[in-house]
Amino acid sequence: MTEPSCAPITAECFPTPALILRTNDPTAQRSVRTFAHAQAETARSLHQMLTEGLRDARPRDIDMRIAALTTVFETAEDWRYRTASANPHSSGRYGADHAEQFNTPITDDNPNLFRIGEHERLREGAAWDPATRTYIGGAETPASRTMRWIGALAATRFADLPGTDVLSNRVTLTGRRVVGGMRLLRGSAAHHAAAEIAARIASRGGDPSHIVTDGDLIYTASAPEADRMAIFHNAMILLAEDHATPAAALTAWLQAVYLLYQAPRRKRGSDATIRTFLIAAGTYLLAHPPVLLHDIDLLAYVRPQEHFVAELRAAQSRVGADLRAGLGS
Repeated sequence: MTEPSCAPITAECFPTPALILRTNDPTAQRSVRTFAHAQAETARSLHQMLTEGLRDARPRDIDMRIAALTTVFETAEDWRYRTASANPHSSGRYGADHAEQFNTPITDDNPNLFRIGEHERLREGAAWDPATRTYIGGAETPASRTMRWIGALAATRFADLPGTDVLSNRVTLTGRRVVGGMRLLRGSAAHHAAAEIAARIASRGGDPSHIVTDGDLIYTASAPEADRMAIFHNAMILLAEDHATPAAALTAWLQAVYLLYQAPRRKRGSDATIRTFLIAAGTYLLAHPPVLLHDIDLLAYVRPQEHFVAELRAAQSRVGADLRAGLGS
C-alpha cells in the first residue's frame, strides 16, 4: 500500500450526534457541537501516528500492520478517558465514578446495556411523573426525534420473530465465518436489563428512581466477549490489508465500521472513540476523510450488516458526487 497524500481532517468530519442535542436552544447546541473540534485535533494526531506506524511495518507483514492499527485505536480510547476525566460529570443519575466508566472494560459479567426508543425523556422540558412512571410534556428535540425513529427500526427487527426476546446481529467476518454482534432485547430480557441498570446505578450511589423496568422496552446488549474480540480483530485485519484499488479500500473501511460498532470495548465513550479512529484510519486508506452519519452508532445497533453498509456507502457516494460537481463548476 502506498502512503497517500491526504485531504485535511476538520471538525466538519464529525457531525454532532442528534442524540446529544437535547435542547432546541441554538447557543446550547453550539456548545455541544464544539466537541467536534477536539475530535478533529485528535484524529489528525492519530492519522499521523498511523502513517508512521504503517510506514515502519513491512508491507506484507499483516501482523505488524494490525499491531499498528490496534495501538492507534488504544490511543483513541485513552484520549476519550482523559477527556472525560478532565471534564467531571455531575454524579446525578450515574454515580460518582462516571469518568471511570470510560476506562472500564466491557466483560461478560458486566455487559453494556442501553435502552433505545425512550424518546419522551429526551424532550426539552419533559417532567417525570411518579404516578405513571413516565416522562410527560416538553418539546421535541433532535434527540427525541432520533430516538423515536431508532426505536421504530429496532421494533421492525422483531416483527417477523414472534416470541423472540433476544436478537443478535449476524456479523460476517473474513472467510465467511459468522458470529453474534450487538443484541437487541425485548420482553423479559429487556426487563431484566433494565433491572440490572437500576441496580448498577444504585450501587454507585446514583439515583435509579427514573429507570423504567417494565412495559414495552427495547435494550441493546453487548456481544459475548469471545465474539467481540474476534470481531474487533477482524476489523483490524480489514484495515491492515493491502487494498489494490480505492474501491477495495472503501469496502474494507465500510465493513470495519460495522464491525467496530458490534465490538465496543469500554463501558462508556466507545462511540466517540470509534468515530475518531475511523476518520483517522479512513483518511489514511482513502486519501480523504470518509463520511460519518450523525447516528452511525445507533444505526449499527439496529440495522443488519448489509443494510448498514449499503446506507453508509450511499453517504460516501453522495458526498463524492457533490465534490465532483463542485470541481466542475
